[in-house]
Amino acid sequence: MEQEQEQEQHKRKRIRFFAILYGVTTVLFLLYLFFISDNTPKTQHELNRKIDNLENKITHTKNQVGNVYTFDQLNADSVLLEKYAREHLNMHKENEDVFIIIHE
Repeated sequence: MEQEQEQEQHKRKRIRFFAILYGVTTVLFLLYLFFISDNTPKTQHELNRKIDNLENKITHTKNQVGNVYTFDQLNADSVLLEKYAREHLNMHKENEDVFIIIHE
């Protein structure tokens, strides 16, 4: 009888120890997740916002391109794409200077 009580008490201590260990591990993991790691919820929110902005820019650019050429035409022909980028988006190569002359 006394031995059974000791075993029961020992069993309770083990359960309590593992419950505390589980709780401490969970708290440490949450601290790591929210404050230390690179994938904090704040960072994820900022990245999702950037993705949304970039998707909006892509849609806007596709709509702009749609006014002159179709998107498929520009994807198929790199010369046409360069011409469009130079004329409508004022893009240029790294090693060249572009002068835009505006007639009044």
